[in-house]
Amino acid sequence: MARTPTTTVPTLSLAAERIPGPIRVAGFVLALLALDAVLAASLVDPRFSRLLLLFVGAGAAAAVFRFPLAVAIALLGFTDFVFHAGYFAFSVGPINARPYELALAGLFAVAVVRPRRETWGGLPGAALAIFLVVVVISGLLAVSSGRAPLTDVFNWGRALALLPLFYVVIRLFPSVDDRRTLLTGAAVLAATTGVVAGLVALGWGLGESLQAPGDQAIREQEGITGVQRVRLAGLSAAYALFWYSAVRMATARGTSRWMWIALLGGIGLNIAVSFNRNMWLGLALGLVLLIVVGGNFLRHRLAAGVAVAVTAAVLLVLLGPPAGENPILDPVLERGSTILSPSAVTQEGSYQARERETRVAWETITDNLALGVGAGADFGLFHDSRIGPNSFVRVPQLFLHNQYLYLLLIGGVPAFVAFLVFMGVPVARAFRRSPSDPLIAACGVGLTMVMVSALVALYFTVEDMTAIIGLLAGVIVADHDVRAAAGLDSGLAR
Repeated sequence: MARTPTTTVPTLSLAAERIPGPIRVAGFVLALLALDAVLAASLVDPRFSRLLLLFVGAGAAAAVFRFPLAVAIALLGFTDFVFHAGYFAFSVGPINARPYELALAGLFAVAVVRPRRETWGGLPGAALAIFLVVVVISGLLAVSSGRAPLTDVFNWGRALALLPLFYVVIRLFPSVDDRRTLLTGAAVLAATTGVVAGLVALGWGLGESLQAPGDQAIREQEGITGVQRVRLAGLSAAYALFWYSAVRMATARGTSRWMWIALLGGIGLNIAVSFNRNMWLGLALGLVLLIVVGGNFLRHRLAAGVAVAVTAAVLLVLLGPPAGENPILDPVLERGSTILSPSAVTQEGSYQARERETRVAWETITDNLALGVGAGADFGLFHDSRIGPNSFVRVPQLFLHNQYLYLLLIGGVPAFVAFLVFMGVPVARAFRRSPSDPLIAACGVGLTMVMVSALVALYFTVEDMTAIIGLLAGVIVADHDVRAAAGLDSGLAR
């Protein structure tokens, strides 16, 4: 049956089919010869390296247009995998470019010129646009007033540029299967990271090569021996997709269920060796939310799953090495026990430092409620940075652990309100969906956990988490928009 060109189906392939076969083959051979000539010339004369970059860029652009789903998964691989976001950065003139930024730029271009669905996401999309515009304006004002150099404004704001992945999802991937593939790809990356993190926690020698210069993603736990604390980039995806993966496992059948059991195991290991108490508490909150909004079917499955997990944990304690001799379980239990001792947490140095930064930042916020001070701007807090064995230099702190205060700090009330709308509306839609869809509810739970944890951790302004926020918000809004347009209540899990 002949295909009919539409506004949502590419027509370039139809035109190509009308070209005689010998001409197409000849064109392909000539393109290869031209590429070979450029490669050979670039080896002889460095001036031809720009032509090589042009060929590579043209090929990459063609790949983005032809395989946007694969490129989107590759983008997540550069932001939420074992390597930090800047690991594969390269210089393009004065700019230190990163592969995920180029991939997102290409995907966004495709979403603009050749979308599969003509939408910008309604209220959440408008709120995200307002937020980004306000942040840009605040940053420009910070530069013009001399409050911050352009490099700081650019570097501290560039993580927010991943939030437009939201537009890519809703415009390029309106189908259920595509969105499910995106989420599965992210879950695979998170689980693989968990396996690597587990090996590093037990002393795998390649751990240090996975850190950015000056980063503390891998370090010894204070007062805890046995394993290292490992927080690789894929931890963000593991946290946000834990309950989504659990629901996929609970609803899968046959060999697919075993695959999701393995993925959930890797994701759980990722979170366990992070020693992140905020995430552990967030998972508990997510379980409660999922029981409330997930429907009767999911409640029964979750109850059975929790019973199995508790039984396995009890057997591990009873049949494993005695307390004090288990190199894996003991550090986790020791770290987890501090959750039940709030007074001990308040005595930790990190808690006191965050209390001080909040107090100092609030004074600056109240004086700049209209547009904030801009990302990368000094707000009056300094700390000592080591520059030698016995020498330090005073440098300004340009971030806040309380991300809601940070939003007020960099963009004032407009940015704060716009961002809350951008994240809050998808969460409300996920929980209000009728009839309830466990997978969409799990996406909403993931976003909610990120929002709650952002009270004490940098989750709105780091590349690995902003990519996942854009992904989950886009999945929920795309599901809502497609159902609304069709007048149906069919969603992600049908």
